[in-house]
Amino acid sequence: MYPRVDEFMSSPVVVVRPDESLAHARRLMLRYRVGRLVVVDDALRPIGVLTRSDIARVAASPRSSRSLDAIRVEEAMTRDPVTIRLGRSIREAARLMLQHGVSGLPVVDESGRVVGVITKTDVVRAYAERLRGKYRAQDVMYRDPPTASPQHSIYYVAELLDSHPSRRVLIVDGGRLVGIVAPSDIAFLAEPPAARGREGKRIRRFEELPKGRLGPVYYYTVPVAADIMTPDPVTVGPDEDLAAVASLMIRGGFSSVPVVVDEEPVGIVVKHSILRAVVEKG
Repeated sequence: MYPRVDEFMSSPVVVVRPDESLAHARRLMLRYRVGRLVVVDDALRPIGVLTRSDIARVAASPRSSRSLDAIRVEEAMTRDPVTIRLGRSIREAARLMLQHGVSGLPVVDESGRVVGVITKTDVVRAYAERLRGKYRAQDVMYRDPPTASPQHSIYYVAELLDSHPSRRVLIVDGGRLVGIVAPSDIAFLAEPPAARGREGKRIRRFEELPKGRLGPVYYYTVPVAADIMTPDPVTVGPDEDLAAVASLMIRGGFSSVPVVVDEEPVGIVVKHSILRAVVEKG
């Protein structure tokens, strides 16, 4: 029997009105340390969801010169969010998240008012606490995830990220796992690869030129995987209980755990893997 949504949801919910500003929404996220807000009407029924990514997308848009104080929540929110009722199971929540490609669901009562939020992380926590002994890491891991060397350029790594459903690249040196790269590692760069261009960063130095003259010499440096990877990631073996893997994710704040044999990567478990285990293998 799977646990219920209301046992693991976050409550009370941080809400915002559609006519309030993105600046106000951003302050709420910072104050309450949340990554999403439920947008509600006057009856506290959810009509949208606003995430940090939504605000970042609007703020970074080259077509908008307005400040966040001048942009309303309804202009950036995702409308008509998928919801789940109180009392439904974690398995149903995981199914809805996978079906609709979302990472969280507003939880509503019988009258349709929002009373909580359930996220992928909450489902992983429920698996860690209640579903030990059902599956092993190798039962749900993504096999043969993409790999790169520490000296591969981040442009190559960025392409690999988009080539595999795990959305991870394992960094391997001499057959041994030495790091991992996630989409956030590239997204949080001061200058993403697309903005900087493939020529890399230009550095100017004054050096001795032919005939003994001094002058500027330009060097182009391309950032590599070693510059952005998370080094020495926590790993598990293929036979590790999946609930123990889920517990590692919760304790460490990880979204993924590589699976290795003799330090060589053979797979990776991500939160999505655990949701699939809940839905498809239940």
